[in-house]
Amino acid sequence: MISNASVVIPALNEKDNLNRLIPALKKDNVSSIYVIDDSSTDGTEELKKKYPDVHFLIRGGRLGLISAEIDGMRLTDTDYVVVMDADLSHRPEDVPGMIDQAIKTSSDLVIGSRYMESGITNDEFIRQVISKIANMLFRISFDVDLHDCTSGFRVYSRRACNYLGKQIDIENGYVGQVDIVSRLRHEGFKITEYPVVFVKRTEGKSKLKMREIVNFFLFVVYNKKMFRFLMSFAGLVIVMVVISYLIIRFV
Repeated sequence: MISNASVVIPALNEKDNLNRLIPALKKDNVSSIYVIDDSSTDGTEELKKKYPDVHFLIRGGRLGLISAEIDGMRLTDTDYVVVMDADLSHRPEDVPGMIDQAIKTSSDLVIGSRYMESGITNDEFIRQVISKIANMLFRISFDVDLHDCTSGFRVYSRRACNYLGKQIDIENGYVGQVDIVSRLRHEGFKITEYPVVFVKRTEGKSKLKMREIVNFFLFVVYNKKMFRFLMSFAGLVIVMVVISYLIIRFV
């Protein structure tokens, strides 16, 4: 049983996945579940009748992943807030361990990590490569000792939620995850990682777009430390790999 913890689930056209995720979360007796939906067209709103004890916030348009997470945090009043994807890539069975770590270590942010020891990812090989490169660049640029800063599977303390709820200029989309890590770290919040199993999406389509990947690299490269790294041979090779992937994947 999970006490005094809410779950926030950003969603866009994830009705079928939510129909599987919500019952799985309810088995652990989380204090409350919040679905932040950006005006889905697949009938997600119909789930409000099926799950009357779940809080649905239907927003007017596609306002973005990070803003959905922050809006969800603002609605909660529990000591801890779990943020997880609606696409079943984040396993409900990992949630109790993440919350337990947050409590035992007094962490303000526990990141569900695919890349630390005992962590597992079942994503496509090329997406793993891009994700690991992105995390490596962020570690180098911002000098952080974390393995999976891009992971969206997280547990936040109430203190961290209150802080983030007051921020109005956090980057949206993919880059927002590392923007949050950077801000919390700068303000002295404690951040730890917990090994999780990342499950490859089986239903629906990924929301990650080329624009978000480009924005991530621009955000990271803007840091002065990264300019020096990019001047090295290794840096140039990594950039070439990323550019090649983007051309193959999106052009």
